[in-house]
Amino acid sequence: MPARLLLLCLLTLCAGPALAQSHFNILVYHHVAEDTPASTTVSPATFREHLEYLRDNNHPVIALQAALDAVRNDEALPDGAVVITFDDAFKNIYTNAFPLLQEFATPFTIFAATDPIDQGFNDMLSWDQLREMQEWGATIANHSRDHDYMVRHTPRDNAWREAMATNIRHAQQRLEDELGDDIPRWFAYPYGEYSAGLKSILQNENFVGFAQHSGGVYSGSDFLALPRFAAAGNYARLETLSTKLNSHPMPIDLSSIPDMPTTESQPSMTIRVDDTSDMSQALNCFVDSSWQDAQWIDEQQFKLSAPEPLGTGRHRFNCTAQARSGNFFYWYSQPWLVLEE
Repeated sequence: MPARLLLLCLLTLCAGPALAQSHFNILVYHHVAEDTPASTTVSPATFREHLEYLRDNNHPVIALQAALDAVRNDEALPDGAVVITFDDAFKNIYTNAFPLLQEFATPFTIFAATDPIDQGFNDMLSWDQLREMQEWGATIANHSRDHDYMVRHTPRDNAWREAMATNIRHAQQRLEDELGDDIPRWFAYPYGEYSAGLKSILQNENFVGFAQHSGGVYSGSDFLALPRFAAAGNYARLETLSTKLNSHPMPIDLSSIPDMPTTESQPSMTIRVDDTSDMSQALNCFVDSSWQDAQWIDEQQFKLSAPEPLGTGRHRFNCTAQARSGNFFYWYSQPWLVLEE
C-alpha cells in the first residue's frame, strides 16, 4: 500500500475526537455509470455525493484489512467507520470510480471474478487496470472463477463441495498469478447467495466470506457471511443511506440464525439477541419492502414470519431497533433464498 494511503488508514484508526465501540459498516457497489442496470448502478455524480457525504459527516473510510483486524482484536475504530467495496470488477470502476477515489484518497476493495477478466470481456476490468489500482492502494479479492449461482446447484453433495472448492481455489490462484502472493483470503459470494455448506468450504479454505444483506460488522459477526449495505439503485439515496451509515450491528446470537436457502415458501425466524439493554423493544421489521410485525417471545428473543408465500429467489427480513443511548438504530438482516422443493 502506498505511503499516502497507509498514512490515511493509520490516521483514521488512531485519531479522532471520540473512538466508539469496535464496529464498522461496509458499502457494496457494482457499476458506477449512467448506462448500466439501474438496480446495481450509481451514477458518477451520485458516487461523488456519497464520498463528499462521508468526508463531511464524520464517516472515515478505512481499508477493509484494518477494519477486520480491529474488530477481531477488539480494538477501537472511529465512530462511523466505513469500508467501500465493489463486486464483479466492471470496467466503469476504473473509468468512473477510480478517479474519484483517488481524489478523495479513499481506500477500497474490488471482488473480482477471474474468468471474465481472462476472457477479455469488454465491460470488465483488465489485469493491467487491476494492477494499476492495486499499486495505488486498492485491494483485490476473490469473487469466484465464473460468478455462478453456487448454492443453486443440486445435489449439494461431495462432488458439489469439491467443485465449489476448486472454483474458489482456481480464482485465488489466478489473482495471485497476476497480482502477487499477498491477495487476502476474502471471498464475496456471487449474488450474495450462500449456504451452510458453502460457508464450511470457506472455513476449510481459511477465507472470510462477504454477503450482500444489510447490517454492520463487529467482533460477534459471522465472519463467513459478513453483511454489506447496498449503495446503488434504490439504495443510493443519501436520505436512507445516512441512517444505515449511522447504524450499529444488532448483537445476535449466531446459533439462532437460520440458513439462507429454504424450501419453505413462508420462512420464519426466531432470533436471540445477546444484549437488549440499549435496544428499544419496539422493533421495526420488514419482509422485503413490506412492514411486518415481529413478536417478542421473551426479553431476548423475537420471531418474524413471512405473512404470505414468497416467490422463488432471494428475499430479506430486515429488523431495526432504536438505541436508548443515542440517535441511531441497531440493525439485523436475514437473507433468504427460496428454492423449489
